Amino acid sequence: MIENNGSKTNYFYDVIVIGGGSAGLRAAIEAHDNGSVVLLISKSKQGDPHTVLARGGINAALGIMDPKDNWMIHASDTLIEGEHIADYERVEILCKSAPEAVSELVNWGARFHMEEDGRLTQRFFGAHTYRRTVFYEDWTGDEIIRVLMQQVKERKIDLMDNVYITKLLFKDNIENVDGHPNSSSSKIKGAIGMDIKDKQLVKFNCKSLILASGGYTRVYSISSSRNYEHYGEGIDLAYEAGVDLVDMEMVQFHPTGMVWPENSLGTLATEAIRGEGGILLNSKNERFMKEYYPERMELGPRDVVARAIYNEIAEGRGTVHKGVWLDVTHLPLKKILDRLPTMYKQFKDIAGVDISREKMEVGPTAHYSMGGLSVDINCKTKVEGLFAAGEVISQIHGANRLGGNSLLDTLVFGKIAGREASIFAKQLPTPQEDNPSESEAYNDIQKFEKDLFVVLDNPLSFRKEIQDIMDQVAGIVRSASSLQKGLEKILALKDRFYSQIRIFQKNELNNENLIKNFIMTLEVRSSLVVCESIIRSAFMRKESRGAHFRSDFPNIDNDVWHVNIYCTKVGGKMILYKQNVKEVKGILKEVIRDHSKPIHNNESE
Repeated sequence: MIENNGSKTNYFYDVIVIGGGSAGLRAAIEAHDNGSVVLLISKSKQGDPHTVLARGGINAALGIMDPKDNWMIHASDTLIEGEHIADYERVEILCKSAPEAVSELVNWGARFHMEEDGRLTQRFFGAHTYRRTVFYEDWTGDEIIRVLMQQVKERKIDLMDNVYITKLLFKDNIENVDGHPNSSSSKIKGAIGMDIKDKQLVKFNCKSLILASGGYTRVYSISSSRNYEHYGEGIDLAYEAGVDLVDMEMVQFHPTGMVWPENSLGTLATEAIRGEGGILLNSKNERFMKEYYPERMELGPRDVVARAIYNEIAEGRGTVHKGVWLDVTHLPLKKILDRLPTMYKQFKDIAGVDISREKMEVGPTAHYSMGGLSVDINCKTKVEGLFAAGEVISQIHGANRLGGNSLLDTLVFGKIAGREASIFAKQLPTPQEDNPSESEAYNDIQKFEKDLFVVLDNPLSFRKEIQDIMDQVAGIVRSASSLQKGLEKILALKDRFYSQIRIFQKNELNNENLIKNFIMTLEVRSSLVVCESIIRSAFMRKESRGAHFRSDFPNIDNDVWHVNIYCTKVGGKMILYKQNVKEVKGILKEVIRDHSKPIHNNESE
């Protein structure tokens, strides 16, 4: 299966999964269980993907704490809070599959919080009608990764970490005028990248490939993601291969990230804090959410709470570090240590704050990408043999994601992607080794095209400039004038980028600093594609909907903008088009029409 060829290694697999988070792990498990030989590739070290930062919990309408709950109400909440631009059929799959996904984790050994009588505990999360969030302390994502990694190891699925993929490979394709694959005729062949640890080039051959590479929230300077992840690398890879992007303007800003000390800026203060009874106060000690969302207060939709905090700060009622207060000092210490142990330790270690006695200082942080790759209901892209799952895809959460739905999304659609990729792979013969001339070309670093192995001498300055632009023009509040200026700056930066990159030389593979610059250069390349799509889509959508708020168009306009906005590559340029959102049919249409949420002001729990 592995063949060494000097400066690179060739790999031959049925299914290759790119991304070591919960979506990638679940996809790899399912592809293996369907009879495929699988390789899982991750740029991070094993067991430490972005998923470990998902703290609050995973949703399922189990009806344990609230017997009236069911999958239809869960789906209704998801569609309504997504402001009706999610694909209802995918939401139906998500919510119907949730109980089975949670049960599977329990059967595999997940240590979710239990009631004294042995039932799973379910907590409130923002904008949910009922308590349906299952959790492990306040570190649920880490627990899910532990469980999935154990399943991967038991199956002896091959893993490769510290590998950065630079390009997808295709066969039998006709190129467009810009030299990139024509997605209507291309078939996935594999991928090529760099093994950062062993400092060598690597090539992967496969019958089908799954992208599970995460989102793009690190294009903002204040983000809950770590600084080495979520630059939209998978989105860039697929876009260059001819896959359309959709709803890229929909970026969720979590209401509560740390604002002090400076080195912790954006670090998540989980929604579980508010789910357990935490309240928000401005600098005047006023519980301000009663002015913005009196029905559910701190447990309103994330976009509403984030904008409320933004407004409080902008109008001079913020704290000294440009945040607001999050307060749990009224909760018993035992409950804090039982339900929020990681938050207790995080604030104590980083900020020197004992949250049982002192208020936390928080503010909005870029947290989740609702936009992403366009795939069908079975996670297939329009490139034959290329699948995707997790935060890299779109049309599941609409314009605003419910807390607790992201972990669920990764498991449900990761499983679907793994199954479908395996089915596809079984239809094809075993991939053959390249012919000698092609292998020779891949071994010669001098012959690589500029989109394979390139490096900037100053990528950090590019990254900072990109983040500054996005903070200024495409954050919580947007306008036509700022978006237009931002687009001009991003396009100018793009021109500078391609004028300054150079080919990464073979004799530079042992230079640690250049390796770091190489990785950061590719993050900049991905960020430029992502930022252009965010800004163009935000400029096109002349309304406010969910996480997308336009100060010059502050209201929803369903007559014109009940649509999904797509970005496609034509002749080397990004072209936008829109399609009407699929009409909701069947039982969900009735449930949404009749649905109303009980008032919950966070004082009864």
